[in-house]
Amino acid sequence: MNARPPSAGPLHALASLSLLLLTGASLAASTAAPQKGAGAWKGTITMYVQDYTPNWPGVKRPLKVFQQIADAYQKANPGVKIKFSTVPVPDNDTNVRVKAAAGELFDIYWAQAASLNSTLPKGVATDLAPYFRQPNPYIPGNKAWQDVMNKTVLAESAAPGGAVYELSGDQVTYTIFYNKDLFKKAGVTAVPTTWAQLVAAAKKLKAAGIEPMHAVPAYPWWSHHFMTDLYSKDYAKLTGYDGAPGQSPLDEAVAISQGLLTPKDPRFMSWWPAFKSFTDTWPKDYLTADPAKNYDAFQDFVGGKEAMIYEGSYKAREMQDAGVKFPIGAFNFPKLSTADVAGATGVNTANAYSGTGSFQYAVSTERSNRTLREPGKLAAVVDWMRYFGTPTNLQKIVAETGSYVPSWPGTKAGFAANFDSQALRAQVTQPNRALGVGNASPNLGWGDMQKIFGLYLSGNITLDQAKVQAQTVLDRAAQDYARKNKVDLAKYK
Repeated sequence: MNARPPSAGPLHALASLSLLLLTGASLAASTAAPQKGAGAWKGTITMYVQDYTPNWPGVKRPLKVFQQIADAYQKANPGVKIKFSTVPVPDNDTNVRVKAAAGELFDIYWAQAASLNSTLPKGVATDLAPYFRQPNPYIPGNKAWQDVMNKTVLAESAAPGGAVYELSGDQVTYTIFYNKDLFKKAGVTAVPTTWAQLVAAAKKLKAAGIEPMHAVPAYPWWSHHFMTDLYSKDYAKLTGYDGAPGQSPLDEAVAISQGLLTPKDPRFMSWWPAFKSFTDTWPKDYLTADPAKNYDAFQDFVGGKEAMIYEGSYKAREMQDAGVKFPIGAFNFPKLSTADVAGATGVNTANAYSGTGSFQYAVSTERSNRTLREPGKLAAVVDWMRYFGTPTNLQKIVAETGSYVPSWPGTKAGFAANFDSQALRAQVTQPNRALGVGNASPNLGWGDMQKIFGLYLSGNITLDQAKVQAQTVLDRAAQDYARKNKVDLAKYK
């Protein structure tokens, strides 16, 4: 799944969440074992690598690792130059669309699977699945490149037709960061470990004149924690319709059509009142806003104007770069009990919401990038991707930022040193068993459900009204998925 809301910053071009079908260019890779090296081709390979961009101008602590890896590759392949783009990208999907239309897209570029599989035009990305099935010559003893990758992420990022348009290697973990000074000022002496304790802490902060949290309550983020708990006994069923690991858009569409992931099932929205007891302590101005406004909420936290913020691990480095002076702590989503929400199972859902981060790279096509028509260039580009796409290099690249977790088996997390990361380190050891809704259609999670959620939490509609509206958008999403992908959802049991 993709973690961030559809907004953007200088280093973050955040994509919308959806996962439908894109039948882009699919190249027939050779069945012979790949050889090391760029071959006879000489020239420049261009890249936009988002948060891992080395030597970004004006950054206090510029990154170096990706450039060091590129330097080693260039030394082994004289005549090949790796060029990283350092031009800010305020909206990545728009940038890809414009460059591709002109035939000037980067050779390798950052993009989320949701965009590549649905919202971006066909033909902007090469199907990498054939290459993933081949050995990577830069990984000793490797029989298929995909063997070292995260199988769940690989399955979830694939288009319904089986094409895979990106190399995915990291993930965002989500936690509740808190201002230790403000907690102390309000007399909150221990971090919450239950939902009741979290609400009690928020009320105590509010009584002390401190805003507990000032944010847009992002439905895709919070809902995964609650729904993964409430539906935990049905996990195998809800992720098994397509026969692949994790919850795919097909799994989601089938569950909606069968009345499981809809208000027809009492569990689906039983947690909304409990969550409202928390947001009732927040300022009201963000509750119905677009999730992009959470960048402003982050500034409030950095400025010491709120005690907590629920955000991704990538924010740790941003706090560091912003020069935050107060001590920062973090605690994970608490376990639920039946006293909090009827039907709660009490499973650990701290790791229920995570998603792909910045190591998500696509290769353009001859249609979207005219330079790939040069004989031998595509093979050279794929060879360079194989070179930096090893577990060893992945861990080096990811660890330098302290913002993400490498998702491939055997790799380890390395978080920024400006906060107590014990909670995040404990979280990533938990199974990533995530359930929710949002990917069955392009606008379902961050659009339709987000709007209904905000209207309910702000008191503009009742829970019963929210259920009616939710049923309408969910039914439409499942129908859209079935129509666009030519799938008979009724055949799944």
